[in-house]
Amino acid sequence: MPLTQDLRERFIQEHPLEAARYLEELPAQTTGAILQNMEPEHGAALLEYFLPGPTATILKQYSPATSAKILSRLSPGSSRAVLRQFDSPTQERLLELLDPQATAFLRRTLHLPEQTAGSLADPHVLTLPPDITVGQALQRVAHAMHDAIYYLYIIDHRTLLCGVIVMKELLAAAPACSLESMMNPHVKVIPASAYAQDVLLHPAWAQYDSLPVIDFDKTFIGALRHRTLRKYLQSRHDDPRREFLSDALLQLWEAYSLSGIGLMTALGDVLDSSNAMPPSPEGQETP
Repeated sequence: MPLTQDLRERFIQEHPLEAARYLEELPAQTTGAILQNMEPEHGAALLEYFLPGPTATILKQYSPATSAKILSRLSPGSSRAVLRQFDSPTQERLLELLDPQATAFLRRTLHLPEQTAGSLADPHVLTLPPDITVGQALQRVAHAMHDAIYYLYIIDHRTLLCGVIVMKELLAAAPACSLESMMNPHVKVIPASAYAQDVLLHPAWAQYDSLPVIDFDKTFIGALRHRTLRKYLQSRHDDPRREFLSDALLQLWEAYSLSGIGLMTALGDVLDSSNAMPPSPEGQETP
């Protein structure tokens, strides 16, 4: 083994968290090439400290057999979180290649019943680890704008939800500030097993347009948007009260929020001119 590769693997084995944070910043192809030269157990030990999204992006470069070898060496919680990043056919292909005992556990806990918050949550929303700086976080947001929403959920390497940061606060923070020091650890959450009609009555919708969904072991599953919940219930002929703000306006608000342009004045004008109309949960949002 070349000296450079030997030193790299030794550092990864002795400092997996630091290595994971560094490698997450690199293009997925570069990190994938590094891991492909490592033994599966060493690669899995490193990926245990990655967030689920980046891990899945790396594994998508490999054959199903290679990905399954790595997944089988991850902890059950990590492998479940990573599998949720894949589509259903790929999940099934990978599950067939795993150890039968691990497969049985994953099948029981991976698929959530229809009509539950877990089945409606978006598992692909951008999440961030608590031990990076604002500057590093902004780089990740820039590289994954299509997955970023106004609320940035902070999860640790065990995929446990640690806190939340509002996008405008991230944009205004000092680049050297750590996310852990500025995140709000008091997060309103929805259990994955909660039924959609019950979730609609959650009082937190009066403040937030999106809420995190957590599994039975408190691991982060994804984010549930209020409009996603409404559309689902309407498609099932459940008719929640008519909302004031249209989906188009909500999407416009989210787009402007992500670009760092304030719309508070414009939104205030809209609300002032509509005093006679009932406010929606999104309309009450005060980012």
